[in-house]
Amino acid sequence: MENLDDLIDFKTGRQKRLIYSDAEIYDQEMEKIFGRSWLFLAHECQLEKPGDFIRTYMGEDEVLVVRQKDNGLKAFLNTCTHRGNRLCKADHGNSKSFVCNYHGWSFSYNGELTGVPLEEAAYQNNLDKSKFGMIEVAQIASYKGLIFATFDEKAPSLEEYLGDMKWYLDVWLDAMPEGTELIGTAMKVELPVNWKLAVENVSGDGYHLGWAHAGAMTVTAESDIAGLSVGNSDVDNESAISVAGMNGHTVLAALDGKSGYAFYNEYQMAWDYLDQNRATAVERLGEIRGEKMWGSQINFTVFPNLQFLPGLNWFRIYHPKGPGKFEMWTWAMVDKRMSDDLKEMILNNVSRTFGPAGMFDNDDGDNLQAATEQSRGWRTSQMDIYTNMAMGNEHSREGMPGVISEGLVCEQNQRYVYRRWLEMMKADSWSDIPFYNNLEEARATEDK
Repeated sequence: MENLDDLIDFKTGRQKRLIYSDAEIYDQEMEKIFGRSWLFLAHECQLEKPGDFIRTYMGEDEVLVVRQKDNGLKAFLNTCTHRGNRLCKADHGNSKSFVCNYHGWSFSYNGELTGVPLEEAAYQNNLDKSKFGMIEVAQIASYKGLIFATFDEKAPSLEEYLGDMKWYLDVWLDAMPEGTELIGTAMKVELPVNWKLAVENVSGDGYHLGWAHAGAMTVTAESDIAGLSVGNSDVDNESAISVAGMNGHTVLAALDGKSGYAFYNEYQMAWDYLDQNRATAVERLGEIRGEKMWGSQINFTVFPNLQFLPGLNWFRIYHPKGPGKFEMWTWAMVDKRMSDDLKEMILNNVSRTFGPAGMFDNDDGDNLQAATEQSRGWRTSQMDIYTNMAMGNEHSREGMPGVISEGLVCEQNQRYVYRRWLEMMKADSWSDIPFYNNLEEARATEDK
């Protein structure tokens, strides 16, 4: 494989297209990024009672997340320790045990091996079942309803991993005292796209919105988002920000307090909800987040593969399935205190805009598939591409964490996503990975 430093140049925004197609690079991503990072598993609302479980993925490893009798959480590899068969095929449910349909080994929902057919005849009662329980992930933790896990026992805590990104996440997760919940079931789509292209598209690419989504914006947009118009003919950079420099996590946000509901046929119900609860948001979050950010169009990226958009209210995880394919799971996420009518409107709108047949997702899927295909040829894989927009405009803003650039049309966030990608790919362990949450720290660690 090529020298990793040749693949990404943070100072110029250059990337080798090889990173979207090379199988060896992908295999290293599974070890260095998905094998180390804190990865989203489930929302706590999906696991309310003991025995409730969700089947999901950490990278390409299939896992079961299970609510325990003591109300704690555990996550296990979804594989029988006898011959490796999948233990559970259901996406979710409630069960006291998981039984392998190959040889009948059964495991309690706490992971213990409890039953082995023909144990006396086949094993002469010499099988130490305590050594063959389900394999548990190294760490599991929650942040305000979102459950994450990591395979790396030496990984920093989830709180440290999220760092100052928590300040921004709370705009949605902690604006209302009751918190949030996922509604509906996961909408699952498999796309012939490299997973990083989907992440970078949402993390900071406001540039494509007025062009790639021109048709969808004409049909759906009912209010202004930072002055962005169809065809990228205008944008108000003072009414939006790009935020990065937080260990790969990013934020793209308008600052008007209402544009999150711009892509609704009828947004008055949502605006009424914002007006009725604005004082609560300001009391809990302060003036900047409660007045300017809560209700605005915001894109959150938790590195490496979780993204969610308040207002549009979609919540999404990308599960890689090889260098040229990923599986995308999308839910609607809402404040618990919203009315049933508002929740239903949001769920319908998520399906209409970003569901399997959604108007916006079809635009993105077509472009990202083409970018993947055009990066795997003999000649194209040798070429460079660039995220060098607005370089040199990074700054700090009082009272707000992270590295900030003005406006939605900016490629700062993509550069920092790939900077984190390179830092993790090069590191031998977590002790070699720098942590930074502001411009000064990011500059201090840039050349290390």
